[in-house]
Amino acid sequence: MQSPNPSLPIVPSIPFSVIKYPIIAVAGLLTYGIIGSLLIMHLDIINATYFTIITTATVGYGDISPQTPLQKFFVVTLVLGGASLIAYAFTLIIMVVSMTVEDITSGARHRRMIRSVKNHFVLCGYGRVGSAVHKELLKRNYKVIIVEKDPAIVEKELWDDSNILAIPGDATDENVMREAGIERARGVIITTGDDVDNLFITLTAREIHPDIWIVTRASKKVNIKRLYRSGANQVISPESSGAEDIYFAAIQPTIMKITEMHDVADIRRESEIILKHGCTLENIEYHLPEFKEPLARKIGITEIEQLNRFLGSLEKDPHRKKSLERIYESVSGIHSHWISGPDKETLEKVADELKKEGFLLGVDLSEDEIKEVAHKYGRLVEVVIKPEIRITEIHDVRDIQAEAEIILKNGCVLEDIEYYLQGFHEPLKRKIHLQDISEMERFLKRLSEDSARMDALERLYTLSGGGIHSHRITGPDTKSLAQVEKELKKKGFLLGVNLSEEEIFEKIKEYGRVSEMLLHHAPGSIDDKTIILKHGGRILDSKHYLPGLEQVVTRKLYLKDYDDLKRCEEEYKKPDARRSLDTLSQISRNIHSHTVSAGDVKTIKKIIKALDESGQLLGVDLPEKEIWTIVENAEPAGFCVE
Repeated sequence: MQSPNPSLPIVPSIPFSVIKYPIIAVAGLLTYGIIGSLLIMHLDIINATYFTIITTATVGYGDISPQTPLQKFFVVTLVLGGASLIAYAFTLIIMVVSMTVEDITSGARHRRMIRSVKNHFVLCGYGRVGSAVHKELLKRNYKVIIVEKDPAIVEKELWDDSNILAIPGDATDENVMREAGIERARGVIITTGDDVDNLFITLTAREIHPDIWIVTRASKKVNIKRLYRSGANQVISPESSGAEDIYFAAIQPTIMKITEMHDVADIRRESEIILKHGCTLENIEYHLPEFKEPLARKIGITEIEQLNRFLGSLEKDPHRKKSLERIYESVSGIHSHWISGPDKETLEKVADELKKEGFLLGVDLSEDEIKEVAHKYGRLVEVVIKPEIRITEIHDVRDIQAEAEIILKNGCVLEDIEYYLQGFHEPLKRKIHLQDISEMERFLKRLSEDSARMDALERLYTLSGGGIHSHRITGPDTKSLAQVEKELKKKGFLLGVNLSEEEIFEKIKEYGRVSEMLLHHAPGSIDDKTIILKHGGRILDSKHYLPGLEQVVTRKLYLKDYDDLKRCEEEYKKPDARRSLDTLSQISRNIHSHTVSAGDVKTIKKIIKALDESGQLLGVDLPEKEIWTIVENAEPAGFCVE
C-alpha cells in the first residue's frame, strides 16, 4: 500500500486511458502533415517529417517555404492544428498530474483503500493499550483500520508504515465510523483511556451496526457495568487484564475449542489442517482426571515455520520428545485446543477435516463432557490424590542417601526431581517414584560401580546452581510431610517448600554456587584457570564475544582438576587449535568468560577475590548488555596469527 503521508516523495500514477485520445490526436496531426508535405510540398520523406514537426511546433526556420496557394493553405492548417492540439494535450497531462498529486496528498487514495477492506476490526484509539492490541491482531494476520483522534499520531507515526490503515478523527462521530467501514467490519475494539469516550463510541457503533461485536476498555472498574449497558459485548479492564485478553475477547465470535485424540506423531498433520485454513492454534490443554482444571499452555502458532521449528527442536532433543510422549501417554492422547479463525465457516471446515482424519472427539465440550469422552476413548484411571509438597534443596551427590532416608523413613514417596540449568526457561524433570530404601541402595551401588555415570550426575548437580534442585514428595498425611520438612531443614538441605519458579531462581542467585566470571588476559595464558582450580573451583565452559556481530562462541571445558588442565594445555599446543584459539581471542579483544562452580558460596567468593587481585577480573554475573558494552569499548587486540 502506498503511503498517504504528504511528507513522503510522491510518484503520481497517470492512467493511460486519460491521455490516450490526446496522444492519438497528435499522432494523427503528424501523419496528416507528413502525407501533405509529400503530396503538396513535393518533399522527400525526411524533409517531409522535418517540415511537419517544425511547422506544428510553430518554429518555422524558413528554409522550406510554401509557394503555391494550395501549399500556403496546407501550412496554415498545419500550424493552427498543431498549436491548438499540442497546447490541449499538454494542458490535459498537467491537469491529470495535478489531480493525481492532490489525490495522494489529500488522502483520497488512502480512503479508497479503506473502502475496499472487509471483514476487518475497527480499532478506536492508538495509545499504549491500542498499539499492543494492534500488534496482537497483526500477529494473527487480521485486517485492522485504526481511528485515532490525534492527527499527529496518524500522520507522523501510523502513515509512515505502509501496512497500516488509519483515519484521523473522533470515533464518536458517526461519519468517521462509517468511513472506517464499520458496516463491513467483523468487530469494533475500543481502547481509548477515557471511559466517557468509550461509552459514546460504543453507543455510536451499536447504533450504526446493531449486530456487530464490540469490545471496549474500561479504565475504571466502576464503569464496567455502564459500558455493558451501553451495548458492549465484552468490557476489559487493564487493571486486571492486558492486551491479550482484549484480543481474545474480540475474536470470541470466531474462536472454537476442539477436543482431540491422537499421538505425538500426528501433531504435524493436525497443525497443518488448522494452519492451512488461516487459523491460529492458540493453546493446548491436557485433561487429567486428578485435576478439576486442565493443564494449559499457550502456543500462538500462526505459520507453518513455527510448527517446523517446534518439531525440529523435538528431533534435536530426544529427552524433550520423550517427555512430550509421556504427557500424551498419561492422557491417552486426549487434549483440547482453542483455535481462532477468520470466520465461523472456516472453523467448521477445520472441524470437519479433523473429524475425517479421525482426530476430533468434539467441539466446545464442557469439562464434564470431556471427562466422559476421556473415559469412553481413553485409558484414564481415577486416582486418590495424596498429600504432597514440593521441596527445593541444595546438597551434593554424596548427600543423596541422607536426603532419601529422611523422606522414606517417614513413609513418604520421592516422586520426581527437577534440575535448573542456565539458559533453560523450563527445568529438566525426571520421574523417580522412590518409596523403598532398598531401591536407593541399589541406585547408589550402581553409581559407585559406574564412574562415568557418577561423573555425569555430578556434572548435572554442578550445572544446576551447584546442587540446587526440587522434588515432589507425597505422604500418607500432612503430619508426615511436615516432619520431612523439619528434618531436611535441620540437615541444612532445605531452601523452601512449594516455591514458585521465580522464587526458585531467586534462591539460585542467593545460594547458587555457579557464577559467570568475565576475564581479560593475553591469549594462551592459563593463570585464570590455575587460580580457579587452586581454590577448589571447576570450569564448566569458556565464552568468547564477537563485537559487531554480537555473537557468543561457547566451548565446553569441564575442568575439575590439574589433570584436566594439563590435557587442555596439550590440546592448545596443537598448531590448528592454537591458531584458532588465538584468532578467536584476538577477535574478542582478549575478553572471555568462564562459568565456574564450587562446593559452597564461600569458595566462589575466594575465587572472585583471587581473580580480582590478579587484575584479570572484569565482572561477575554481569547482564549480557553490560558485557557487550565492555567488549565493544575495549581496545582491539592486534592480529599476529602465524
